Amino acid sequence: MDASVAHLPVRKLTPSQTCVIKAEVAAILASHSFSSSKRCQDFLELVVERAVAEDYESLTERFLGVELFGRPVNYETSTDSIVRVRANDVRRRLGQYYADRHTSAPVRIEMAAGGYIPEFHWDADKQMDSSPVLESLVAGHDLDSAVLIEPKQFAPVMGEAEENLDSARTSPQLRFWLWSGVGIALSIVAAFTLVFRTHPSNFDRFWQPVLDTSASPVISLPTTDTFQLPFGSAQTFSQLKPGETLKLGANDVLSFHNWHVSLPVVQAALSLSMALERKGKNPIVRIGTDLRRDELRGHPVIAIGSFSNPWTKQNVSGLRFTFDRGESDRAVPQIRDSLNPQRSWSLLHIFPEPQTQDFAIVTRTFDPVTHEPFVSLAGLHSFGNQIAAEFVAQESSWNEVARRAPSGWEKMNFQVLLETNIVDTTPSSPKIVDIYFWK
Repeated sequence: MDASVAHLPVRKLTPSQTCVIKAEVAAILASHSFSSSKRCQDFLELVVERAVAEDYESLTERFLGVELFGRPVNYETSTDSIVRVRANDVRRRLGQYYADRHTSAPVRIEMAAGGYIPEFHWDADKQMDSSPVLESLVAGHDLDSAVLIEPKQFAPVMGEAEENLDSARTSPQLRFWLWSGVGIALSIVAAFTLVFRTHPSNFDRFWQPVLDTSASPVISLPTTDTFQLPFGSAQTFSQLKPGETLKLGANDVLSFHNWHVSLPVVQAALSLSMALERKGKNPIVRIGTDLRRDELRGHPVIAIGSFSNPWTKQNVSGLRFTFDRGESDRAVPQIRDSLNPQRSWSLLHIFPEPQTQDFAIVTRTFDPVTHEPFVSLAGLHSFGNQIAAEFVAQESSWNEVARRAPSGWEKMNFQVLLETNIVDTTPSSPKIVDIYFWK
């Protein structure tokens, strides 16, 4: 078990306590201690969000490494200390924030060393009143979505006030305190409405067309053809000396269609599946050539791979950023810019030489007739497939896209061109090269 899971809250949070925690987080993120570090802001916001939702199992070093820092799902946490280093920075900044605060907070947020689950320490003198009226008003709303308070929601409070007015009419002082109490209650609820009215995250804005469909999304893997020598021929081949050759006939080579998938493609499929499952969608994983258009009706398609995935070739061809395999097997694959033919991006080496750099295109389009979404995650090499999938699975990626995007981008077609450097067989976090939006 991850060490962080041992630090579990001792009791369930009430809706009013959840409100206070979110208000405290907003104050912390806007403070001098945190405003200079977007990474620390994202870290604290994510761990508190998961803790408030009681999703403690996800608050592990591996999950945070994948979600916040773009690490592959199987990265070595023992040698990559990025999460531990950032957690220490967050703890230091929290200590600085509370040391600089001139008044005590109703709740103090801490994160114990050795874990990633935040702890909430309450000030008994400043805890929010958990009266039945307030609890019922707060509990009736999802604090993670837009809250619209209707006048009829205050009917119980106003009705109770009117019943007591008759007996209070002869006492101006009592009438003053009665209406003051009602005003305070309304002010508290109005404050909750303003502070906690949140918008969908940029991650949700990208995925919403897929999440809104009733059918499960289909992850389409690239097709593969692999060849293998029978045992006897393989043994003979392994004993060849330099300069010797092995003559093979047609029956000496075994052919396998769609039997093997590369490790980067597996990692891409895992990143996608985890992201979709967190949003309540269970994807179907299939090989691209095994899919027919008639059986996909109503299912959003997410295609992994470029030249070896027919769905990418069919749907990305003719767009601004496209793939060009070249005229021969020895040609270097490229990504071309149809609006600016002088621009292109290519691999530095061709197979079987190891790659040190790769490029990928993330494409999302809507069918002009059915309006069904289509997503392609395609690289020049298999590593590009991996970084494209990891890119769309991270919330931080879409925050960067949104900063460059026009208004209403979540309803538009677009392509994101990505670049990654590869050390041994590990790609770096993707970098955005260009983005193009159209309707």
